[in-house]
Amino acid sequence: MNEVINKLTEKIKNPKLLVAAGLVGIALICLSSFIGGGEKKESKAQFGETITAEEYKAELQKSIGEIVKSITGSDNLKVVITLESGIKYSYADISEGVSENKTASNSESTSSELKQTYITVKTADGGEQALLVTTEMPEVRGVAIVCEGGDDERINEKIKNAVTAALNITSKRVYIAGGKVQ
Repeated sequence: MNEVINKLTEKIKNPKLLVAAGLVGIALICLSSFIGGGEKKESKAQFGETITAEEYKAELQKSIGEIVKSITGSDNLKVVITLESGIKYSYADISEGVSENKTASNSESTSSELKQTYITVKTADGGEQALLVTTEMPEVRGVAIVCEGGDDERINEKIKNAVTAALNITSKRVYIAGGKVQ
């Protein structure tokens, strides 16, 4: 490694030139982060904001609709998804348990107490917020799809296989019907 560096420094007569080029490169990188080529869309969940179950369901319906459109070739479709429950959040906590055994003349009693406290972090505005560890999205209860060609067995089977694979559900939870959607 030192040999490579020595050869490079021998080729460059003035090492100050190399340092200056490095500083210019760093400045360009910093400048590009301020200017930015375009606005990037960021996921809500990345910055502590939460997504609602309705937004999650709408996003799933849109994705399944795109799959069905690519199979049938028609924009004329309707997708309805039902969810098992809402989104479940798990927060960091500390649990302390205390138990006592008391023995009286002829009886024995046991009592226990569980103390649970949540770990909080300071937010940018100075408040406190519980530390979110995991977010568990709700399971899909069922999917109903009405589309052109849904009555055709081959198309029906293709749609059912695609939906069950995409949502990781059984085929019993997917219903597909043919028809025109308005």
